[in-house]
Amino acid sequence: MTAATRRHTLKRSPFLLLAAILSGAVAWWAWPHLNDHGRLAGTPHFTGNDVGPTLPTLSLDTAVDSWAAHVMLLAAVVAFLVQLYSVAYMGDDPRYRSYALLIALFLIAMVAVVATDNFFVLLIGWEVMGVCSYLLIGHHWETEDAQSGAAKALLVTRAADIGLLIAILVIGQTYGSYAISDALDGVAADHARNATLIGLLLLVAVVGKSAQVPLQTWLPDAMPGPTPITALIHAATMVAAGVFVLARLLPLYETSVVATTALAIVAAVTMLAAATFALVQSDLKRALAWSTVSQLALMFAAVAVANGDAAIDHLTSHGAFKALLFLGCGVVMHTVGSSALSAMGGLRRAIPVAFWTMTAGFAALAGLVPTVGFFSKDEVLAAIENAVLGGTALSPVTVWILLISALLTTMLTAAYATRLWALTFLGAKHDGAGHEGTGHRTPWVMAAPLLLLAAATFALSIGKPLHLGIGAASTGLALVGIAIGWRSRNVAWNSTRPGRAAVAELGLDRPFSRWIPAIARLKATTVVRIDDGLVDSYPRGSALAANGLSWVLDRMQSAKAQLYATGIAVGAFLAVVGGVVAAR
Repeated sequence: MTAATRRHTLKRSPFLLLAAILSGAVAWWAWPHLNDHGRLAGTPHFTGNDVGPTLPTLSLDTAVDSWAAHVMLLAAVVAFLVQLYSVAYMGDDPRYRSYALLIALFLIAMVAVVATDNFFVLLIGWEVMGVCSYLLIGHHWETEDAQSGAAKALLVTRAADIGLLIAILVIGQTYGSYAISDALDGVAADHARNATLIGLLLLVAVVGKSAQVPLQTWLPDAMPGPTPITALIHAATMVAAGVFVLARLLPLYETSVVATTALAIVAAVTMLAAATFALVQSDLKRALAWSTVSQLALMFAAVAVANGDAAIDHLTSHGAFKALLFLGCGVVMHTVGSSALSAMGGLRRAIPVAFWTMTAGFAALAGLVPTVGFFSKDEVLAAIENAVLGGTALSPVTVWILLISALLTTMLTAAYATRLWALTFLGAKHDGAGHEGTGHRTPWVMAAPLLLLAAATFALSIGKPLHLGIGAASTGLALVGIAIGWRSRNVAWNSTRPGRAAVAELGLDRPFSRWIPAIARLKATTVVRIDDGLVDSYPRGSALAANGLSWVLDRMQSAKAQLYATGIAVGAFLAVVGGVVAAR
């Protein structure tokens, strides 16, 4: 351990202790439920105080089943490893205290979303995660990229969150309760009601939170945040919450053809587009961000074909290997001082811990045996394949489109995983990056999380079922993708090359970076003009009338007796004339 690392560890030991206690408590709570079967109805729960069955209520009821236990355990482990890793990664950062406490609050909010049996507690945890992500993405708020990335994440996700709020109100009024288990029991007893409306509103919310098309653009732009935070958001919290909520509430809308078809189309488009963008990136962190978007879409595909188990299994495995890849990316960035692929190359000897662990992570991302990525990805593909035979609300055409998109995404995923691995660790070093061929030492507080997560990418595959048919097909496609990725490792895509359309991500960010701000400016200008020319005319007119009246009164109050006598005489004369006229 270096002297600097030892100093940081001692200085930050209270925060590490807090993280260990909090993560340990969550894991202790989740562990007994890992093998629970079935959904929320009938699961053990703690009952708090509720004020009525049909009014908006806020209760402390909890309900933890196998799905919730797996996601809680993933969030607890990754959050602790991120805290440990950050001891060295954050160096002498003056805002470390707020950083560490926000990570703890992030974990608490994620647990609230996953473990609660009350819709409004879920909403609170959902919103708190959004605020924490805004603050952590903008941790280095003095930089323009951090400011814009954090603001974009907050605005896009907050706009989409309106869908969750309205969905909760519709569910409560439809099933007479704001308890999640009561709503699910209502579906079991009396079939789903308002399924299309509920499904579409939930889809709006999770499309924003999990960065799916057309609201995908905020996640790749969140990269200015510290790399450990990127690992936390992409692997175990925030974006993962969208998949969990969709899977948990699946019975409420799975009978709706409209809702499930919309979900399937979003998933099919997103997974393929995001994988293509990941293949042509020139920045390692941004490529991994697009990879997250693509993998989340694969989980949504499993939910669309009514297989929540496959979605949650892939969510758990993806959390392990994606956290590994982002934390490994942090080690690489510490070595070369940049996340640009042009600054990398030949790092396998310089940082051997990162090389071997990230090799395992990239293999899991590519879906290679015996990593957990192979089994969880094939479980999703098998679920889609089974849906081709029927049993879902989707039409056969929609399911076939989803299957073809998933298979192409499997090939592209292996391609970009291979390309990123080769550009980072193989060949000669690029652009005088400053790293040496050997001798770079990774602090143990950064190496330990990598080793543990690398072990998890293999350990989590134990006991997983093997789908021979789809497994053989996906492996063949992965090998084709590996060949494509290997051949494309020397292609330098950038804005001046033939791949510029893909590198620019097909201009999908233009509505958010240009059109929406332009429309907002036009609306603001119009409102200002209306306010200035129409609304403000009333107070200005009132002021003008008051000034005129005061001028008249001022002239009348001249303090001249002759003027007063003349006025009285004129008034008396007019009164007499008026009386005579009235008498006639």
